[in-house]
Amino acid sequence: MKLITELNDLWKIKQFAPFDHSNADSLNKSEEGLEGESGWIKTNIPAQVHEILLKEGLIEDPALLGKTQECLWVAEHDWIYKRTFSCPKQQQDKKAYLHFKGLDTLVDIYLNGKHLAYHNDMYVPVRLEVTGQLEEENVLVVHIHSPFAYIKQADYPKEWTGKIRPSRLIRKNDQDFNDYLGAKPYLTRMGIYDTVSLEVIDELEIVDNDISFRLLEGYGQGLVTAKVSGEGFVEGSTLQFTIKSPDQQIVAQLSKPIRSEDAESWNYTCELTVPQPLLWWPRGYGEQPLYEVNVSVLVNGEVKDQDVKRIGFRDVKMVQPLDFVINQKQIKLWGAQSAPMQGITHCWNNEKSNQLLDLLENANMNSQRVWGGADRYDDAFYEEADRRGILIWQEFFHDYGMYPDTQQYRQLCKKEAEYQVKRLKHHPSLLFWCGGNECFMGAEFELPGVPYIGGEIFLEDYKSVCETLDPDRYYHINSPYGGAYCNDPLAGDTHSYTNTWYVPGADYPIMIAEEIRTSPPSLKSFIRYMGEERAWPADYSGQITKSSKYPWPDTWTERTSAFGWRKIPPIELFYDADDLPSAIYKFGAAHAHYLRKVLENNRRGKPSESPDGERICKGHFVCRWNDSWPVIYGSMIDYHMEPFMPYYAVKRAYEPVLLSFDVQNFIYLWAVNDSAQDVEGTLYVKLFNPKTNVFEQEFETSVQVRSGTSSLITNLNEFKQFSREYIIYAYLLDARGELLARTNDLVDIERHMHFPEAKITMEINGGQLVLSTDQFARCIELSGNHEGNVFGWLFEDNYFDLLPGEVKKVNILGKHTKGTITAKAYYSPHLTEGGFTR
Repeated sequence: MKLITELNDLWKIKQFAPFDHSNADSLNKSEEGLEGESGWIKTNIPAQVHEILLKEGLIEDPALLGKTQECLWVAEHDWIYKRTFSCPKQQQDKKAYLHFKGLDTLVDIYLNGKHLAYHNDMYVPVRLEVTGQLEEENVLVVHIHSPFAYIKQADYPKEWTGKIRPSRLIRKNDQDFNDYLGAKPYLTRMGIYDTVSLEVIDELEIVDNDISFRLLEGYGQGLVTAKVSGEGFVEGSTLQFTIKSPDQQIVAQLSKPIRSEDAESWNYTCELTVPQPLLWWPRGYGEQPLYEVNVSVLVNGEVKDQDVKRIGFRDVKMVQPLDFVINQKQIKLWGAQSAPMQGITHCWNNEKSNQLLDLLENANMNSQRVWGGADRYDDAFYEEADRRGILIWQEFFHDYGMYPDTQQYRQLCKKEAEYQVKRLKHHPSLLFWCGGNECFMGAEFELPGVPYIGGEIFLEDYKSVCETLDPDRYYHINSPYGGAYCNDPLAGDTHSYTNTWYVPGADYPIMIAEEIRTSPPSLKSFIRYMGEERAWPADYSGQITKSSKYPWPDTWTERTSAFGWRKIPPIELFYDADDLPSAIYKFGAAHAHYLRKVLENNRRGKPSESPDGERICKGHFVCRWNDSWPVIYGSMIDYHMEPFMPYYAVKRAYEPVLLSFDVQNFIYLWAVNDSAQDVEGTLYVKLFNPKTNVFEQEFETSVQVRSGTSSLITNLNEFKQFSREYIIYAYLLDARGELLARTNDLVDIERHMHFPEAKITMEINGGQLVLSTDQFARCIELSGNHEGNVFGWLFEDNYFDLLPGEVKKVNILGKHTKGTITAKAYYSPHLTEGGFTR
């Protein structure tokens, strides 16, 4: 069997002035040569330079205000990673490889003083043959070059000036050179961000295993095609294909002898059929059964190498642009666009990734857009998406604006795409490929009328790779792309820049790939970001006047990126702030209000004045899902993994069965059903007077809504005219009296309303809260505290309204097992507390 030895411990790193490999040989020939100077730092990998320095106390946390500036020197130097490892004599004559899964980015690699390779693309691994070069004791050196030293001496054509960022000369994450994610002025990561291993081959090995699958007509069979390439031959060599069902029963198997004439390298294609395959469904529509496909090479029955992948059978068709039918069921995409999980490192954090997926599921999402400015996601993410039924919009690694068009650069990009497609194409969760984020749109915004440089990467190279290697999946040129201009909401997808641009047709787009407005995080996180003095300066009044440069204290701009102050939600609908808590509420509530209205409108998918026909909008992605740094921008989940008001507004707007008021010249009430089943029940519509604490009027009607549709159920004309202080309220019960959906809304702006001082009644039953109120409770906040720790508390729902007579049950999630839980309506002074033990 192939022997894989992980080389992830016992490393050390050291800083050097920039130099190239031509004068590095003497440095790398022996242990002594490298130990000539002090300053080596012990570490394990994966770990990048900044996180190693932080762990050792050699830099302050770059996430602290102002501390990123102090770390700029790190990437202006070279860094050498070094370790020794043993290799038993019996392995030294065998075929062997060093496998580096993630190097960032400009790297020379040495083994025992010999230069093995130069690597210059962080998105692809490097596997180097070292057959005959291994000794009993070996010295491995990885020389990470300063990207800034490279950029200074690199060839940069004059005609690119003002069009292509110099940092794009390197195939490296562009967020390492700007402050968009929140690092000011930037933090340029470098180092080893994935595992390193020694692979010793046992006579034969599988080099590539290209798995594709599809359902045959009528779905009575599933067809699996495996294209396998490998190296080596021994008499009695066999290639074996085995498919196991989700309960681990063998459902298909085939063996093929490897011919002696293929001793150096061999390629075989095998097709296997699976009878009556179980269907894989997106989240919310069914189960996610996964079949195991095992490809092994054996010699006289002994396994020498194997590759195991899991697949799910589903039938995907795109019947119109970005309109997907899966297993003959139209599926709308309700999701979020993710950002890199950690600003200080490109290393994968699987625990954090799973927490974000938990939050995504709790928010009723069925899809995630993997942004072109993000890191390369680990295999574990896609395996988890397969298990959970999360559909993935996968972009190649490009973001905003033009790119180099040299043949060398295009070849690097093409190599990346080939690696990504081969690596990920077997995942049933992978819905479609996309060339990148805002590449064409960014150029249109910044340089209107200027011919685009680098377009062949997206229009030719990636398109060709996808059509050749993964022809059954849709390839989207870029996001956004299509129509009369790149961001045209009437064709293709659109990014919601309606706060800064007038966009014709923005009310009913085909697909919103980014929906962004800016607000600070929760109060507790913001104080941690800023410190209390800078969060609300003593001389700040809270007023926004004609002389105000920003809609908030000037100090907030220290934590704002991408002109975030221009992307604010409709704060004018809410009361002016006179202190920090009211400012946090104003922005958070406005952000939540905006997202609720836009998402509900897109879920309805058509105007109330013309409610017949198909829903126009095929999906919606909020932006951003998470924060890489402490920042004031558009995220649902902040740097400390705390969801705030916008997150919960999105959760409620993405409920599979949704009731939605459309308050216009008339008030309309819609029902939207994006669940797997048709819905029917009794709809109750009520008019509540918060001053007298009574329901003034009500009516009921029967409702039937087919799966995948939205229906205008009724208007509120029966109530005739009524005070704008009233609350409109509706709920839908099934035949058993179970709640299917509920909603309430205002008919005036919040800053015109006066809310009662509600008292919340709260019972804590194990891991669940049971809440009710004596009066209308506006925006009930649930919070927790255990011995002063207010972070890490998570509730199934939060920041919600409650009317008298309602009973709301909320599950307690998060990491805490005991503490005190508090419930409070925003406009009420009354707090309700209870002890919690899980």
